Amino acid sequence: MNRRSFLKKGVASGAWAFGTQPLFSLDGKELSFSDIPLVDTHLHLWDLNVMDYPWLKGKGLPLETSYTLHDYQKATERHPVSKMVFVECARRPEQYLQEVDWVQEQADSESGIAGMVAYFPLEMGVDGQEAMEEMAEREIVRGIRKNFMPGHAGYAQGIGLMRRFQWVCELNVGPGQLAAVIDLVSTFPEQVFVLDHLANPDIGNQDWKTWAGALAPFASMEQVYCKLSGMITRASQDWEVANLEPYFSTVLDIFGPDRVIYGGDWPVVLRTGTLNEWMTAFFSLSKALSTTEKKKLYHTNAERLYRI
Repeated sequence: MNRRSFLKKGVASGAWAFGTQPLFSLDGKELSFSDIPLVDTHLHLWDLNVMDYPWLKGKGLPLETSYTLHDYQKATERHPVSKMVFVECARRPEQYLQEVDWVQEQADSESGIAGMVAYFPLEMGVDGQEAMEEMAEREIVRGIRKNFMPGHAGYAQGIGLMRRFQWVCELNVGPGQLAAVIDLVSTFPEQVFVLDHLANPDIGNQDWKTWAGALAPFASMEQVYCKLSGMITRASQDWEVANLEPYFSTVLDIFGPDRVIYGGDWPVVLRTGTLNEWMTAFFSLSKALSTTEKKKLYHTNAERLYRI
């Protein structure tokens, strides 16, 4: 039985109530959800009274309101989230250092935030080195996410500066941009990249073939990781776990269990469901994996990748 069939068999058994059924067996002992930590590598928080977020204007609820750590902690109180990685929230570009300092304050409150993927204007190229060094003084930074700018010389130069700080480069791209991402990754073989949200496949229209074909070349690119996040926001409003399974298993086939990480995408996930519903789906999708594979997806890959 291949991995895809194996995963389908696991998904077919359905989701379950947390704490009532075992997650997996280890050395003859049944373990529950409280026995394995989960690192959430995609946390957003924003306070509309502290910074400006132009992209939220006119969005309405559920997004156009402030989201605090308390809100996230309440949403995950039934889950074993041990650490979180904050991902920049597209505040006004000039506020990027303010966002880093604000996140550091949250982390200092023993919140569980262990690292941050910050915004930086990579298009400044080599002229941005001094500003990048200033950001590196904020020890919470573990990576950079900037809108993808293929063919931009300054952008490429900026990425070339990142390895000095051991930062990952996160890319929020769509399937149509993956060919250009391959060119970029090939240029920087020693730089680690992360594809956010599975590279945003159109799950709602089940456009699996186009996306899977564009993603396949990354199988041999060992410095590229894939984040299992944003899945239900790319699905239809009436999504089911079975709609997500082909995308989940394809990512496991292409990247293997060593280059896949979990992300909650709070609070953007609220557009099509609750965080509890997404986490329940994630646990159900991964149910058929081995104990070792679960540990990699749930926390050890993320801890290694972000040095947390």
